[in-house]
Amino acid sequence: MKEKKIIKKDFGREFEEEVKAFLEEKLQFLDVKGSSNFHIASSGKKNQIDACGRYGNILFVFECKASGRKTKRSLRQDIFATKERARIVLENYKNIPEYANCKFVKFIFITKKIEISDAEKDLFEDTNFCYADENLLEYYSDLYDKIGEYAIYNFLADYGIRPPGYEQLQFTAIKTKIGKHKVYSFYARPKELLKFSYVARRRSLNENFYQRMLDKSRIKKIQQFLSNGGVFPTNVVISLKNKDKDFKKIDCKETSKDLEIGILTIRNSYNACWIIDGQHRLYSFAKSKSNDLIPCIAFDEINIEDERSFFLEINREQKPIQSDLIWDLEGLSNPNTSRGIISNIVRTLDNREPFLGKIYIPARGSKSGKSVNMAAFCNGIFNASLTKRITPNCVGIENPLFVDITRTITNRIAGVLERYFMSLEEKIKREYASFVFGNAGIPIMLYLLEPIIAHIGRIPSYVHLEKYIDAIVEFFEDNYPKEEDLKKLKSEVNSEGARRNIAKQIGLYIRREIKDKRFWPKMEHNEFVKEIIDMERRIANLIYVQLSQITTSWEKQRVPQVIYKIAKRRMKRDGTRFDENLSLGDELQIITKGDNWDDVFEGIFINKNGFLDKKELETSFSYLFKIRNPASHGKSVISSKEDLDLCGIYLQKLSRVVPEVIPEYSNSDLVV
Repeated sequence: MKEKKIIKKDFGREFEEEVKAFLEEKLQFLDVKGSSNFHIASSGKKNQIDACGRYGNILFVFECKASGRKTKRSLRQDIFATKERARIVLENYKNIPEYANCKFVKFIFITKKIEISDAEKDLFEDTNFCYADENLLEYYSDLYDKIGEYAIYNFLADYGIRPPGYEQLQFTAIKTKIGKHKVYSFYARPKELLKFSYVARRRSLNENFYQRMLDKSRIKKIQQFLSNGGVFPTNVVISLKNKDKDFKKIDCKETSKDLEIGILTIRNSYNACWIIDGQHRLYSFAKSKSNDLIPCIAFDEINIEDERSFFLEINREQKPIQSDLIWDLEGLSNPNTSRGIISNIVRTLDNREPFLGKIYIPARGSKSGKSVNMAAFCNGIFNASLTKRITPNCVGIENPLFVDITRTITNRIAGVLERYFMSLEEKIKREYASFVFGNAGIPIMLYLLEPIIAHIGRIPSYVHLEKYIDAIVEFFEDNYPKEEDLKKLKSEVNSEGARRNIAKQIGLYIRREIKDKRFWPKMEHNEFVKEIIDMERRIANLIYVQLSQITTSWEKQRVPQVIYKIAKRRMKRDGTRFDENLSLGDELQIITKGDNWDDVFEGIFINKNGFLDKKELETSFSYLFKIRNPASHGKSVISSKEDLDLCGIYLQKLSRVVPEVIPEYSNSDLVV
């Protein structure tokens, strides 16, 4: 066996490149420079600079120290040497044409995987000569991924950089008192407010701040809501920190003695507005198309203890909205939308057998005695795409002559569901009924109904449904004959994927029983495409997690240039995250790239739970791509059984070594 050639890595050089990429990519600095050949010194002299870049008229200079593994080390002599280099930079930086107009210089001594003593940290007493570790890059890289260009203003605030005099906020505001606190109420353009906003987030165990870190999934959901015309009528709660503000009263005879109307002006600080509550709401506007006015209430110069207290009081009382209530309100508020139609279908079914009075619908009273949650039923209809299949003409395409007649659609679909479940109730044995008509069983039955209707090709009658219902009943009797078998089934279907899988098993059983291979012809293919797409995203997330632990600028340092450039273009166009733009082919190239494979991925993929060698891994991707690719281009291609079988085997192997992506918040949680 050929021995691998051991290449000694220059961790210091890698870290310098990471810092430069961070300045250029995440902070959007200009004229980013630094290398063994770049010096800022008097003519003919040397004073090597690791990394530097310009924001406006401010020059940031970084001295970088890194190790290959976590270690404690004294850098006292390096710190004093860097101070001397900083002095030389201050005397000579204007000799560099790109930096000639800079008025301020900030020096940051930054380490990676090196822990220095508190005594050495105390050597950074000068506000223009600061210490940081790799957490600086990780935090602001993460913030940039979530809020884009506005991350720079939080960075500048942390380093005491003030906005130029012409940058200021002005609002028409109402000034009053709440308790002992002076407050202002006003409306703001979010993209103007964002520049001056700051959130006291808990980034380490040593900080006494109170906010949670921003949740990218939550932000994305709110962005979509805003871009679709959604409005939040509640206040963003702010603490005004900046003393450089003024309030000029406007004479108004109609106001009471407790209220003053005037012009509130805020200037001279990028962290003038600390967000106490509403950070996700506000920062969602960063990448949203919407720039509608948002209501704000601002407390004037309260301390952090009061801020923390307000934050707790607001969020202690806030509870996530129940998904049952959300679905109920959809039908009442938006009856002509697809979600409103689904809501009203379920409301209709609550008035009919076999669900008469058994569905929990919040507007109709207590949950007591209800065996089915409205959300479970509505989500089941939505996930099975039944409103697209059971349209007035039942051809799987919405007829434009009928789509506006929501009552017709609602009653038609409710009638089909009533017949379907009544047929099930008449034939299913009592011991299986509690499962089939419960919150887990109903979505499974709904997944099956879509291909049944497609196979029948028309609105089904009781007679049409009979042979399919018989097969479903026999499936349960054959596969779950004992009580413990049924208990096991109930414990295994607590996820959407598991319910889809059971529906697929029943679908195969139906196909055999009715002796018709045309039933659900794309079942295997459709299921595999969904699993492959899920795996594609899981692999992208694995790449992001693993490579970002090595370098915050992994996109530039660890991704082939062609893939990097294409993904960056898509990011700018769509406002997506880098890893969301990686295809299976991209992912394979990144994983098998020399240093990535050696440093990270060989150990993840090549083991007893995964693959025999790199060649088998590459083969697995080729089969996934073969089945995934036609569907992604809108082609109708039925893969061979052999290809599907191999795809299933390789998906199983991948699922054992690639972690699942855990959602960051509940789908029902819209608290912002």
